[in-house]
Amino acid sequence: MNIGKSIKFCFIGLAGMLACSPALYIPTPEVAQRTNLDINYLNQGRQVYIDHCGSCHRLHLPAEFGEPAWRSFVNSMQPRAKINDDQKKLILDYILSGK
Repeated sequence: MNIGKSIKFCFIGLAGMLACSPALYIPTPEVAQRTNLDINYLNQGRQVYIDHCGSCHRLHLPAEFGEPAWRSFVNSMQPRAKINDDQKKLILDYILSGK
């Protein structure tokens, strides 16, 4: 198999994996109003979650775990993910707003 075909198959495989993965929650104005949090703040939390958590493992959807489990996970991962307390709060507010 030549290099061009190998790259093509890798790209198709990656696209297939991404298409099959569940969509990560995107905050809406309704959620922002319900949670009394700014939508830009929630989207910032989403981006921090993607950047710091998704770089090492698959991203879990907010509904996969309850609030106590999420708090425990984020607390335990804080040193490994190298996030500060403000970033941790952003992540938790984003995740918990999507439940």
